[in-house]
Amino acid sequence: MTDELPALDRALAEPRHLLVLSEEVGPEEVEALAVSHFDDAGWLGPSTLRLTGEVQLTGPWRVDDRVRAALDLPHWAATAMLLRCPVQRGASVPPELRGLGGLLDAFPEGEPVGLERRVLDHLLAQARRLAGALRVSGTGTVLVPDPASAVDLTVHTTVWLQPAACGRVLAPVLPGVQALDVPQAPIPPADRLRADISPHRARAVAALDDGERAWLHAEADALDAAVLAQPQVVDGYAHLAPVPGGTLEVLVAGDEHTPVVLRGLPWARGGVISYEVRWRPDEPGLALGPRPPLALRRRREEVRALVERVAAVLHAVVGGEVVDDDAFLVALPQT
Repeated sequence: MTDELPALDRALAEPRHLLVLSEEVGPEEVEALAVSHFDDAGWLGPSTLRLTGEVQLTGPWRVDDRVRAALDLPHWAATAMLLRCPVQRGASVPPELRGLGGLLDAFPEGEPVGLERRVLDHLLAQARRLAGALRVSGTGTVLVPDPASAVDLTVHTTVWLQPAACGRVLAPVLPGVQALDVPQAPIPPADRLRADISPHRARAVAALDDGERAWLHAEADALDAAVLAQPQVVDGYAHLAPVPGGTLEVLVAGDEHTPVVLRGLPWARGGVISYEVRWRPDEPGLALGPRPPLALRRRREEVRALVERVAAVLHAVVGGEVVDDDAFLVALPQT
């Protein structure tokens, strides 16, 4: 209950950055997202969450009506976490880069750099994921990122699909999908492959009908045998498909580094194969801005649903984990 939390003091809050949350969001959710981005994140005490090094969030603090009005916070603001972080600023923001929204607009006299920028980018990502807000010190700007603006998804796995095989997987959900004119892409080293992906497939295909499920299992079983006989080199390729108002890209590549969010998973310790599902709208400034027109918001929601379906079909075949563009784990909705 927020009534039991200590009240946020305006004098304490004004000179610091604040992660602002609704009543439905608890501190354990903030911790889970922090651990996704920082190796040393964790609680130092009942109300002190370390992000990294000496950077800490304190709270949660209760936001009352008086402080909400004084700090110009959203009407739904119920709690806030206060950031303790060294101030690191660069040069003033050029006029041509102002008015685009985000952190640059909040710091026109000198944008955050170094550790402060890294931490503020993380808190802005938290605000997007948790439907919260970020109030920055100095200008007092309140940034409220749209959760629906996170459209793209990436499937991280250790299973490699050859371009033709990937195209066959995508074709049922992406009519008109075509491969770019790239050389045939070999697979990664065999010690980074998991041939048995049936446990991952089983979770992802549970909602599919019997025909789709049988096809996916047969396709993946054939691929498991085929990939092990290929040259042991990492390369990449891409597939494109037209969608209303833009293009959907599926970019496939290997990376010898383990994403931080996957560092606790044994299968990812040797690196990953990434299947990035990205929307390239014809009007990116309008479609992806903080307040796109209603028609473009509806189009974005349609594409977002398609991106989820494409990621789900890939995940059904290759397994692994799905993350959003802020590198947070995503549980795809069941269909």
